[in-house]
Amino acid sequence: MARFYPYASRADGTYPIHHGVEFVNPMGTPILAVAAGHIIVAGDDQREVYGARTNFYGLLVIQELDERLDGAPVYVLYGHLSKVAVTPGQNVQPGEVIGEVGMTGVAEGPHLHFEVRIGQNQYSATVNPELWFAPKEGRGILAGTVETLEGQRVPEVRVVLSRAADPDRPVYTLMTYPSKEVNPDPSWGENVAIGDLEAGDWVVRVYRGQRLYTETVKVEPGKTAWFTIRVPE
Repeated sequence: MARFYPYASRADGTYPIHHGVEFVNPMGTPILAVAAGHIIVAGDDQREVYGARTNFYGLLVIQELDERLDGAPVYVLYGHLSKVAVTPGQNVQPGEVIGEVGMTGVAEGPHLHFEVRIGQNQYSATVNPELWFAPKEGRGILAGTVETLEGQRVPEVRVVLSRAADPDRPVYTLMTYPSKEVNPDPSWGENVAIGDLEAGDWVVRVYRGQRLYTETVKVEPGKTAWFTIRVPE
């Protein structure tokens, strides 16, 4: 999974708020269905808007999963394809080829754009896919909140992750979610998350008002670790 442009970020600050995650692969790499479900969209977005505007994802596939979340439908979107290999109404199983990696629509190179949408098939209904992918063996997920002393989520704050064994060496830099366009996961309520993180002790750092706030968190294989850092407004 590409880390340059994670969910809810603006990348280097010049990009639009990202509603999904990216997997960079060579042109034509097969794209596999992530779960069982049926296809509701397979084609292009020249006339129908599925993202920010028409011709945004180019060739795309949208799948409604068989599994629901607390009764709400779950949709996944695969965007920027070079080839679509399924048709609307088709049932697919995990691992079944649904298309090939491309760079159609708004894409600067070959990659798969992937979204999770809960409740409705809308661009405004996305949640962080990193909380939906099972981590690789020996890895886990880290999620949490940066919030005020009164418990209000603080948007677009830089969060720096370092291994506890080498705390002065940053490994990942994240941003808390902006206050618009994207959503926390209804099961977690986070405003920052990263998946597929090496298991072990991690130091989470937030700089706010010329002060440093830290928390050490243990990431366990196959599990989601949680942190909360409270800062003044």
